[in-house]
Formats: sequence, C-alpha cells, structure tokens
Amino acid sequence: GTRREPIHGGSMAPSMAPTVPAWGTAPAFLIPLRPEGKGNSISHLQLFALALACIAPAAAMAQSRVLDGFEDASPWHVVTSNQVSGSLRQVDGVDGKALCLDYDFNGVSGYAGIQRDLPLEYPENFRFAFQLRGDSPANDLQFKLVDASGDNVWWVNRPKYDFPTDWSPVRYRQRHISKAWGPDPDKVLRRSAKIEFTVYNNAGGAGSVCFDELTFEPLPVDPATPPKAVSATATASPGTAALAIDGNLSTAWQARGKQRLVLDLGQVREFGGLRLHWSAADRRPTRYAVLLEDPRDGWREVRRVDEGRGDTDWLSLPEAESQRIALDFEGGRYALAEAQVQPLSFSAHPNDFIKAVAADLPRGWLPRGFSGQQPYWTIVGIDGGQEQGLIGEDGAVEVSRGGFSIEPFLLEDGKLRSWADVDTTQGLRPGGIPMPNVRWTGKDATTGEPLPLLDVLAFAQGKPGDSQLVMRYRLENPGDRPREVTLALAVRPLQVNPPSQFLNTVGGVSRIGQLALDGNTVVVDGRPRVFAVATPDAAFATPFDAGLDVMRLAGDDVPATRSVVDPTGLASGMLLYRVRLAPGQAREVALVAPLDGPARMPEGFDLAGAEQAAQAQWRDLLGQVRLRLPPQGQAFSDTVHTALAHMLVSRIGPRLQPGTRSYSRSWIRDGAMISEGLLRLGRPEVVREYLEWYAPYQFENGKVPCCVDDRGSDPVPENDS
Repeated sequence: GTRREPIHGGSMAPSMAPTVPAWGTAPAFLIPLRPEGKGNSISHLQLFALALACIAPAAAMAQSRVLDGFEDASPWHVVTSNQVSGSLRQVDGVDGKALCLDYDFNGVSGYAGIQRDLPLEYPENFRFAFQLRGDSPANDLQFKLVDASGDNVWWVNRPKYDFPTDWSPVRYRQRHISKAWGPDPDKVLRRSAKIEFTVYNNAGGAGSVCFDELTFEPLPVDPATPPKAVSATATASPGTAALAIDGNLSTAWQARGKQRLVLDLGQVREFGGLRLHWSAADRRPTRYAVLLEDPRDGWREVRRVDEGRGDTDWLSLPEAESQRIALDFEGGRYALAEAQVQPLSFSAHPNDFIKAVAADLPRGWLPRGFSGQQPYWTIVGIDGGQEQGLIGEDGAVEVSRGGFSIEPFLLEDGKLRSWADVDTTQGLRPGGIPMPNVRWTGKDATTGEPLPLLDVLAFAQGKPGDSQLVMRYRLENPGDRPREVTLALAVRPLQVNPPSQFLNTVGGVSRIGQLALDGNTVVVDGRPRVFAVATPDAAFATPFDAGLDVMRLAGDDVPATRSVVDPTGLASGMLLYRVRLAPGQAREVALVAPLDGPARMPEGFDLAGAEQAAQAQWRDLLGQVRLRLPPQGQAFSDTVHTALAHMLVSRIGPRLQPGTRSYSRSWIRDGAMISEGLLRLGRPEVVREYLEWYAPYQFENGKVPCCVDDRGSDPVPENDS
C-alpha cells in the first residue's frame, strides 16, 4: 500500500515573506535615473520604455531568473530523519560558490536534504534548472516544492539517481512536477513557500551532492497540436522530399548512398521520437543517424541505427527538443514512405515506448499488459528465499524481481501461436501446493473439441541461499496423426509484473543491454541467468533495431547471431526446440534459473525428481494444521493452504511482507497480521524468527519503526503502527 510521507524537517508555519511571482520583475522597469547633480528628470525615451514595459509583460516572461546562486549558504538548512546525519559545505561552483550536502545514513533508512524559504507563484508553463554534481551512491534525488501549510507537496522524484561527478545541468519543466501528497484536492502547482533538495535512501551509505545556479524560466504555453514536420528538404531528390511527410504511405522519397533528409517542425518543439515507415523491408537503409539542430551548437547526433531491418522503425528520443531533425543515411537504396514525429508521450517511459510498438504489432506478439489489458500472475519461490519469480496467466515466467522473462510461442504448420491465439487455463498442484501451471489449448479442426497444445509448470527448489526456479514445458499429441511443432522460448526484456505497476518495483520493461545464448546457457548483461536442461535445436539473439524476437520468427528471418549488444536495452532472443510427436507421445523441455546462490545448473539435476521433491516439501510445510471438511469444502481447504504458502514464499529470509514486487519493506502492522495467520496455521517458528529480526531495528530513542528493509529502519510516522 501507499503510505503518506510528511515533508521532511522543520516547522511548516507560513512564511511572512511576501510572495514573489516566479517570473520576477520585468527588466524594463529597472531604468536608472540620471546621475546625481545632472538633473533628476526622466527623459521621454525612458518614459516610453517604461510604458512599453507596462503593456508588454510577455517580454518579461521570456527572461530566466536566478533564484539562488548559492553564494550565500545562510538561507539553507539541513533536514534529516532519525539517526541520519547531514551538513552543509560551500565549494567552488560553476561560477562563484556552490553548496554541498554531505550525508550519512548511518545504517538506517530515511533522508537528508537542504531546504529554504522561497515563496513563488507560477505561470501556466515554466522550467526550473540547476547545476548538479555528486559523489554519492545511487540514492533517490528528490526536488520538492512545499506550500505555506507544509501539508501539500509537489515533487520530481528520480529513483536510483546516477549522480554526475562533473557539473551537469538538470532541467525540470512544469509537466515533470506532480503532486506528491497533501489534503488540498487541487493538484495544480499555483504557489509554493519552500524549496527542498532531498537525497532519499535507496542504496544507503554516505556521500556528497552539490548544487549551483538554481534558475526559473517562464515558458510559452505548449501548443495544443502534436508535433509534426511541416516541410522537408533533402540532398538528393529534393523535389520529392515532401513525400516523406505527406501522410500517404503509398508515396515515398527515394534516394541512394549517403544522403541527408531534414524535417522542419516550423518552430522549436518538444517531441518523443520518430516512427519511420519504409516502402518495403528490402527498400530501407541498414545504417543511419538521427541528429537534432541546436541554435548555438549546431547539429548533434542523438540516435544511431546500425542493424536496421523490417519496414517500420520505432525510434525513442525521450525529452527531445528542436525545430529541425536530420536523418543521415549511410548507403544503399531506400524509399521512405513516411517520417512521423511522435509526441512526448511516445517515450515518456520505456513502457510507453513498448506500448506504442505493441499498437503496431499483431495482438499477442507482446504481453497483454502493453495493450491496456489487466494481466494476472502468481508468485513462485521457496520458503524464506531471498528472491522469487512470477508466472503470468499466459505462461510467461519472470526470473527475479524486476527481471526479464521467458515467454513461450509455438510454430506449427507455418502458423505462429501466442497467448492471443489459444485458450488458457491456470491451476495448482493438488492440495493448494504453490506449483502453478498454465495450459494452452486450441480446437480440433475436425471435431471442434479442445486440443492440448502446451502446459507450462513453474516451481522452485532448494534452500535459502541456494535455490532455483524451474520452468517445465510439456508438449503432447493426443491425436491420431504425427505432430511437428517448434517450441520457441523467448528471452524478453519484459517483466511479468505489468507496466501498470509503479510502486517500488516499476513493472514492464526490464533492460537487456547484452544477450548471449551460449550452448545451454542464457547470459544476460554478462551474467549466466538461465540453463537449459536439453540443448536447443537452434537459438538466436537480436537487437531491437533488427526486430523483436517474435518478428524474426514470424517473418522466417531467424538469424545465426547468438550474441548481441543493444544500446536501446531491448535485446531479445529465442531458444528453439523442434519436436516431432507421434500419436499419444509427449515431450518435456526444462529451464533452470538460479534465484539466489551459485549461478549454475544444480549437479545431477533431474526434472521428475525435482518436481516430486518440491511437492513433498510443500506438503510437509503446509500440513501442520489439517481441516476436516466435507468434499464440498476441499476448495476452501486448498485456498487456506495456498494462502499459508504465499506467506512463506513472500517472506525475504525472516522478513515478513505481503508481497515481493510493490512491497519492498516489512511493515510491523502487516507483520503482526501475517504472524497471527502463521500461528493459527502451525508455523510459530517463523513468527519467532520475524520478531527476533525486527526488534534490533528499534530506534535509539525507543521509537518502533513503522517498517524496515535492507536500508534499515524507516523514520516516517505511521499512525497504524
């Protein structure tokens, strides 16, 4: 659940300082009088300038105002939570002095920040900017604006911030700032009384973060129309360059060799990327670059494509801003049917980008969560492990929290089947044992009866510190004719946890920058992550620009490449098992993914034996309390046992928590309720372990923390605790 976080530090009494419009005083008002002794009258020219200033506030609004140059540290004070230390230090800045926050979390969770009074009123559109550098672990960077009551807070929250070691500019526009919390129902930022920079514990430790040149700039209101190229010029066939932006996919600008096409948006606009449509997959360049024009610095490359394939390119350009966009093609013959400039929402988050791609692809080629559907999943793990997997309702398996997934596809009789082309059902092993499976069925072409296609089982084995996630894929042939099918197990930069999930663990995309399918081993970003029990008949890896895994398979364009580096972080690949089943025959394929402990295949691994051992272990763990019920009550009994199993699987070592994705902390109130369930169901030793783990996190002043995680005790007041 979401807990309200109070503004950090100090009294929130209204400031007595007058509120200053954030766009400041118009420079035209600052007209010097004549020097003393030379008369004191104002010339007609000065009066005319003053009159212009009064009737032209828009000109004043174009000016950037320095809110704080950090030459004087006295307006700022440190705010910290319990047992977190922080201090201020002045250093040389970009120009003059700057202010550094030195902090140490001292083994507890919480925050350290700097805050000052700074009453501001806001125009409809604006931008804050400041210079930043730091020597800090990847903790959260928060920029906060607080109203006079202290109860309503707006913020920009950047989790796991990569602090630059050299001075670097940071800019936050009005659209980046959102209501964080507070009782006022008005979510629009109209005025604020205080400003704060906060470092919130994510990685912990100690560090320094320095700030300089805090400025504010009013901006014109964003145009209501989406960004669009209004003209195009080219170094080759300039007379037909406009065909690339005419909105007609049947026309195209054609060229060959090294050429440049420039798209003009008519004015400086913000946008989120490009969608390029080629006349055909064989009439496109393999290599090209995207450049943006800066009025001061000229052209700047922002994206390269080195392995382009297919008839559509999706190019993510987050927070791009320019009037002119250049496409530099590096050879070949090509015909660009349409170059479409995309709005900011196209790449606001990697999840938004994949949603845009999903909208252009057949349903089922990407998980349903990227098409606005609600997906369901369940947890897979051992009792008290450090890591847990997920299996989704369609059979995809997520190998760790926030990690990539393995998603099945079938290729049979030239037809590709995904979750969207089959009927799916889900189940557990008898007695509510948490070993979930997903079954794919089709329809017999002759009888219309259900036809089993695939059964996916996921379970975990081992012990805390050395556990593995096992994925078993069963193909069978109940018919009277041989069945030839390719089981394609896609390694995808996507979680089972859907993109709609945002709290603590953001669902959706899970970056894969490097992917290698080496024999029986799947290596992700340099780490062995998945081991195939049987060597696949074929395997391939593909960068995003060359096409998603399923696009390559469906297009009969399976590459020989088994290892790729992908700067977009969207590398994917497939393990391919080509199976021929006689009537009545079945075959099983298994993958093993270490959850915690050594990254290796367990010695002497046997799928059938592992499945039987896992069932026996769960029967023992869940069997301390038995429910005597009539047959009609069996489902209720199974549900109770599954609930107990989820309590045990969701705990991280001794740490009790209601889940492992949105929940990353153990809350004492949740722990108390879970403990009651565990006591009633015969697991008192788990409750004792939890209490013995939680008790030492009590604060030195006697305060019992509302919650605890790897970062330590959290100081936020929690009334329910």
